[in-house]
Amino acid sequence: MTDPDTGKREKFREIFDRHKNRTYDFALRMLGDRDAAGDITQEVFLRLYRAIDGNPEIGNMQNWLFILTRNLCLNEIRDSKKEINIDSLDFVEAVEADFARNDVRQIRKAMSALDAKYKEVLVLREYEGFTYSEIAGILGITVPAVRSLLYKARLMLKENFEKISIKR
Repeated sequence: MTDPDTGKREKFREIFDRHKNRTYDFALRMLGDRDAAGDITQEVFLRLYRAIDGNPEIGNMQNWLFILTRNLCLNEIRDSKKEINIDSLDFVEAVEADFARNDVRQIRKAMSALDAKYKEVLVLREYEGFTYSEIAGILGITVPAVRSLLYKARLMLKENFEKISIKR
């Protein structure tokens, strides 16, 4: 006789192995704190383990995990009154070859001045590489709203960067 939990554990292990690093990285970039990101990641996968029994199919697993991770991170930020620590964002690595270290610091400062909703959409698009459609699913908004948020976020980032550059 086979243990009914064996299938559940195997399914969970497969999902965990496939998504653990990306889930943790997203939480880390949102919170800027390794311990908090680890706690959030653990909570995400505990909830997944419980949900596997109750939900025959979760649909798009990646979106489900990112939505849950996002919501838990936003709760953590709200509850602890933390700002998103943009210094933990590494998507600027792609441009570090083109910018001096000082410019990278200025980009991070410019990012830190953005509201959380703009930082979040930039992280999902520029670092995580999600499509507009995927971001819309994660944030629970429309694709045109994603485009609008990204457009505004990029404009604000550019303005913030220019202000910081002028002060140099």
